[in-house]
Amino acid sequence: MNLIKSVVAGVARSSQSLKQFSVPLRCFGAKSSDNALTLTPPFTVPSRSYSRKPSTCDICLFPPDKRPCFDIRTVTIERGTLCHARMIRSFLYTHFWPREPSVAGLWMSLDCPYLDVLTDKYANSGDRLLAFEHMARTGERKLVGVTVANKIHPWVPDELEDWAHFTYSNPERNRMYFCAHCYRSPNLFNKYHVKYIYDVEVLATAAEVTGQGVGTKLLRTLLEHAQELRHPLVQVVATSQYTSKICEKCGMKREWTMDYSDFVDEKGQRVFFPRRPHHTVAIYTKHHDPKVPPPQPCLPPF
Repeated sequence: MNLIKSVVAGVARSSQSLKQFSVPLRCFGAKSSDNALTLTPPFTVPSRSYSRKPSTCDICLFPPDKRPCFDIRTVTIERGTLCHARMIRSFLYTHFWPREPSVAGLWMSLDCPYLDVLTDKYANSGDRLLAFEHMARTGERKLVGVTVANKIHPWVPDELEDWAHFTYSNPERNRMYFCAHCYRSPNLFNKYHVKYIYDVEVLATAAEVTGQGVGTKLLRTLLEHAQELRHPLVQVVATSQYTSKICEKCGMKREWTMDYSDFVDEKGQRVFFPRRPHHTVAIYTKHHDPKVPPPQPCLPPF
């Protein structure tokens, strides 16, 4: 009996406390009754916020418009060998030829025999540098950039024109004439008095890492190797605006430029119709004085 009385008294005290508490709330827009207490705005029920730990994608070293989680420090440059021929061939067909203005502007199909010959040449010969990205999650390496350089002698433009005379395919013939015109017009052999030119024929990066610094790292490494090997003159035929920006970042000098609309065939018709903003072709050079020795490598600390 005493237990029942104590319970009834506790309920009465709690209802009395709710009535006392409803007085200050009424002036802020709160409505209360004997049985319930209702809050109306501007009162809001406080909610507890839970914060998650920042992931790798949240802490990125590059602007948000760039590729997320790409770090140029994970890219390594290696010299290509015969073991990389098949890898280079697949990379050229996937990333380089579809975006090359001198090929895409000529409507040259990917099964063209001339492209097959060029791909075999770049995949198996010349000085090849490959850029590999290390994938930390899987531990694999992905090919994201390729550059190929060869020696160009003074008789190469004449040889290209002779080959073009006996070529029946218009895209192949026009591209041969175009390469011969780019090699002969600046007259770099007489200007710098060199016996050959170290020409960078391929400078390509994967589409997903464009503008991330892979091409700049490849070209800088190639220029360092050319200086160590004592090549007197390094040349880059920049057929796209992306290549021109890379050459300017590496400190190369602009020697010659031509608008694509100025190059016509033997009938006087325009040959190239590249997409924007690739309207011009330019030649950039880096001259290494043979009298100046290359920089000495860093000595070990011991």
